[in-house]
Amino acid sequence: MPKTTLLNTRPEFSSQSTAQVFEENGFAVINLPCIKITDIKNRDEIISKLKQISDKDAVIFTSQHAVTFAYQTYPALRLSKQNTVICVGTKTAQLLEQHCHADIWVPEKQNSQGVIELLQNLKDIKSIKLISAANGRDEIQLFAQKQGVKLEQINVYHRQLPQANPKISQQIEQNNKLITLATSVTTIKNLKHLVTEATWQHLQNQRIACASQRIAQEAKKQGFKKLINTQSADPLIISQLLAMSDQ
Repeated sequence: MPKTTLLNTRPEFSSQSTAQVFEENGFAVINLPCIKITDIKNRDEIISKLKQISDKDAVIFTSQHAVTFAYQTYPALRLSKQNTVICVGTKTAQLLEQHCHADIWVPEKQNSQGVIELLQNLKDIKSIKLISAANGRDEIQLFAQKQGVKLEQINVYHRQLPQANPKISQQIEQNNKLITLATSVTTIKNLKHLVTEATWQHLQNQRIACASQRIAQEAKKQGFKKLINTQSADPLIISQLLAMSDQ
């Protein structure tokens, strides 16, 4: 029986490590980065905002990229044990541990909904610094607004559309046992621009693994019919869930 193939849409920054996890768990992998990660231009403005983080702030890092670019931009960033520090994903937390000794919370659901559920159980959160990329994380912003919590989103990197590779479209169309990995709404929107119309129609009839309910809703809106909600962007958790669904 041929292996199930995972269409790995993670950015180049994390593509190789993600592919390795899936390959080690029995999947074939086609790499198609749907997001290009680039540095910010307004470094002085970002440094100023990072300097203003105080011990009273809850600090949320939304991805490994958020940690990497925050400390590349401002290596002197210091978080204390007085800060409530939240990381989306265990890999993000492991990376942050290399830079600080603060206590780090990781939501059980490794997505925005998981962050919100965690915040609901924490007391005395008055101010949030959201370390992220431009756009996205609307759910967290809306939650803060409803709770009367001051939130500032500090965008430390940009997400852009990579160049299309026609050879990848050919590989995809030749594969009828395919699962697309979708770890953000941006991923799905960009994917449509990176493949041919015929390839896009082929993908819509294959399975798609979505890291949250919001991403699953976007996938359904974009015409995908076979949705799997993994409630996590962790490649190990996803690979284990997908392996179970193939049994």
